[in-house]
Amino acid sequence: MRTEHLLYFVTVAEQGSIAAAAAELGRNRSTLSMAISALEDELDTQLFVRRGNSLALSPVGELILDDCQRLLTLQEKILYRCALPPGEELCELNIGRDDVMSESFWRRVITRIRTSLPGIRLSMRFAGADELPELVRQGQLDLAYAMAFNPDYAGDSLYQQIITRIRMQMMAAEHHRLARLTHLNNTDLSGSTQVTYLDSDQQERFWLANLGTETLALSSFELIRDAIKDGLGWGYVPEPLLIMEEEDSAGLRFLNHGLNTAWYPYLAYSRDPLSSLSKPNSHTDRAVQQVHRIVIEEMQQAGIL
Repeated sequence: MRTEHLLYFVTVAEQGSIAAAAAELGRNRSTLSMAISALEDELDTQLFVRRGNSLALSPVGELILDDCQRLLTLQEKILYRCALPPGEELCELNIGRDDVMSESFWRRVITRIRTSLPGIRLSMRFAGADELPELVRQGQLDLAYAMAFNPDYAGDSLYQQIITRIRMQMMAAEHHRLARLTHLNNTDLSGSTQVTYLDSDQQERFWLANLGTETLALSSFELIRDAIKDGLGWGYVPEPLLIMEEEDSAGLRFLNHGLNTAWYPYLAYSRDPLSSLSKPNSHTDRAVQQVHRIVIEEMQQAGIL
C-alpha cells in the first residue's frame, strides 16, 4: 500500500472532489483518479460514491479515513527522525512573539520551520511586548520578537537585536467624521474616543493623555484595527498589519495630524548573540539562528524589511 495513494484518498475526502484535491496537491486529476482506483482495487472495496459533481465517502471510506490520517502522520514523524544528523536528538525550541505581525505571517513562519527544520520540536507563545524580554532572560523562551515601547540596555543575560523600526499610524474608519477632515488639530481628536493598546500591566500604550479624550483599551493590535474600522474611535495601528492584511485593513484612512506617525524599534531577544558571525555551540544554538533567518526572510518577503 503506497502512502502517496493514502494521501490522495485523504485529500479527496477533505476536498470533496478529485478536481479540488488535484488543485490542492498540485497534481493532475488523472493521477489522482488512477491512484484512487488502484487503492480501491488493492483494498477490494469502494471508497467513494458520486453525488452529482462531488464525491462522498462510502461507509468503508468513512471507517478507514482516520486510520489513513494516522498512517500519514506516522510517515511524517519517521521522515522527521530520519532527516536528523547522525547522533543528534530532536531539540526543543520555544519562541515568543507579540502581535505586531499578523497571524498569517506567523503561520507562514511555523510552516517553514516545520518543513525545513525537521529536527526541531517547536512551541510558539504569544505574550505582550513588555513580558517577552523577561521570559527569554528567565529561560522560558529561547527567542522572542516584539516591538519595544521603552527599549533599554539588556545586559549580559539577554541580547537584543534591532531588526527594523515599526511605524505606528494614526487611523480612523473612512466613514468616521475625522476621516472627512483635511487637517486635524488636538480639539478635533479630543472630541472622539481613542482606541488604545492595553499591555500586560494594564497600562494604556499610544494614548495621547494630554487630549483628555475617552479611551477604549484593547489587548490586541488586530482588535484595535478592527475596532477602528468599525468606527468605534481613532487610534494607532502598526504598519505591518496594514500591509500584510490589506483586505482586513480596507476602509481605514490615515489621519493628517502632527502626531499621526510614531516609530518604535522591533527587536529580537535571545540569550546568545544572533550575529551570523558567531559560531553556534550546540544543536539548539544552530536551531535558534536558523529560525531567526527564516523570520527575517519572511519579513523581507512581506515587505516589512
